[in-house]
Amino acid sequence: MVRRKGIYTFLILLIVVGIGRSNPPCIDPISTVDWSFFVDALELKGVCSCSTSGRIKVGLHFQVAEPIAFVEVPRRAWEFPCFGHKRSDMSASQKDGTNKGDLSKVNVHYIKYPVFGVLNIVFDHLCISTFTEFDFVPTGFSELNPLIWDDELAVLVQPWKLVFATPIAQMTCLADCVASSAVTDGSETLRNAMFWCAGCWGTIFPDTTTTYGQNAITESALIVVRILDIMHEDAQLFLYKEVSGLNFIGNVRNISVPTLDVKCQPLYFPSIVKSQYWLQLAYPIPYEAVPIGKFGIPWVFYKQVPSQENFVWAVWRIRDCCLGFQFP
Repeated sequence: MVRRKGIYTFLILLIVVGIGRSNPPCIDPISTVDWSFFVDALELKGVCSCSTSGRIKVGLHFQVAEPIAFVEVPRRAWEFPCFGHKRSDMSASQKDGTNKGDLSKVNVHYIKYPVFGVLNIVFDHLCISTFTEFDFVPTGFSELNPLIWDDELAVLVQPWKLVFATPIAQMTCLADCVASSAVTDGSETLRNAMFWCAGCWGTIFPDTTTTYGQNAITESALIVVRILDIMHEDAQLFLYKEVSGLNFIGNVRNISVPTLDVKCQPLYFPSIVKSQYWLQLAYPIPYEAVPIGKFGIPWVFYKQVPSQENFVWAVWRIRDCCLGFQFP
């Protein structure tokens, strides 16, 4: 249940939203986070039971969405649009992004930001992450992680990903594009099985900040997907949702597929599970959460400010949980 103190804090923040609607997302998560998605994703799936630490838990099986992070995609290095920080126009850095020819290069920052925890809205610990402070994750910083910035080094370390960066593999992503644009329960297996695709946004591999420079918004979203894939490989993100389509990934990549119940405990899976995440543009113009890979034309128009090269995405994670009572 939500603590009463958390509700009061939430209401107070809602009142002061009008004072700072133009604030960056990490400073003002109320007006920049799509709270309606939490309501839309909430679903009762039946009853459940868990056994943890020698205690039995019996309750109701819910599907819940929670915002777990903000991912910045700035053009220039060491700029933090999530906090409103911008470098001087007179300064330059070797890690500044470029947009030359057919390729575009940007930076990326994964910022762990438990919005519910920061706002002191506390649910059952099996349904919402219990950490309450935001954190910078060095693995998700292109300025610090050469595997994100350097395309040649990324391929050298993981050469098998070249197989899925070929034109043939990219053509197969058309099926994922269709499935991601019309998300249904029946399309989940296909979306998760095509682990090298990000729907209509392009191919996930290699996991770097280099794109084709065609559409700044969808390509920044593609970079967010790549970072999520890296975080899964590094065991910093886990499987929280009961999904289908993982057996194919396991067979292709020769990795074990979790068989335990994720309602009671998140499990390690070293590849992004696309149906578990939705992305929401939080800056410069907030928009509603969209599934990974959704066709861009219906929602990218008028979402970019002229001369604005920075974007911030809120990462929503769908999770299954058992909400109830523990015995003894």
